[in-house]
Amino acid sequence: MTDKPAWIDTHCHLEMLKQGTEVVLKTSYDSGMVFCITIGTSHKANMQVKRICQDFQSVYGTLGFHPHDASDVEESHLQWIEEELDSNPKMIAVGECGYDLYYEHSARTEQAKVFEAQLELAVALDLPVVIHSRDADQETREMLNAFKNKHLTGVVHCFTSDLDQAKFVLDYGFSISFNGICTFPQAESVREVLKYTPLDRLLLETDSPYLSPVPFRGKPNIPGRVSVVGEFVADYLGVSTTQLANQVLENTKTLFPRIDYEN
Repeated sequence: MTDKPAWIDTHCHLEMLKQGTEVVLKTSYDSGMVFCITIGTSHKANMQVKRICQDFQSVYGTLGFHPHDASDVEESHLQWIEEELDSNPKMIAVGECGYDLYYEHSARTEQAKVFEAQLELAVALDLPVVIHSRDADQETREMLNAFKNKHLTGVVHCFTSDLDQAKFVLDYGFSISFNGICTFPQAESVREVLKYTPLDRLLLETDSPYLSPVPFRGKPNIPGRVSVVGEFVADYLGVSTTQLANQVLENTKTLFPRIDYEN
């Protein structure tokens, strides 16, 4: 292991960035990021994720359907990601998938149907899932409990639920991912969960272009700012940046076995 922190952004949306991907990645590498995972959210985004991962060696991808887009998912879209996940080693997980009952852009019945289909796909392909859950703690619990004995693995990204939900997620065997929200002054409940989460179950992300950390809040985010999140988290938890970065790297490789990276 190197003494220089090697940061991993486990959740970003490169196809949504207004700057060119090559420029953004170069800036991100200069900030200490060594690789990132770009996340599928819709049929169009999934195809863009595939292309970006083909073009950039240090980018991995997930394929899935965000709850916002659940009402637009067709059976052929699910078949496409199943074939791609089964054959493309750079596609490392299913998602992001789940519930968003804050906006409810798609009816919750459609969200549930598409969420369940993606969890079934993850089990069938023995791949982890990336879960989005907003204002849907009970619904997420009920869905995950339906898969309790099916060896499902995964992460709840951008975790903003309470400590009870965090305990459920961790007891289930999942990881929890933190981003710029944990740096926000009023996000004390998120920091409570951060302090509770074991180091070997903790991931870092940016969710760029969203949720820039302090002091960049309100500006478009980029994957390289995972270093800002990581430095904040290390300081808050009282560990060195190198220790945290190395631990997150190991956590990421453990959760996503298809990742081929040596520090």
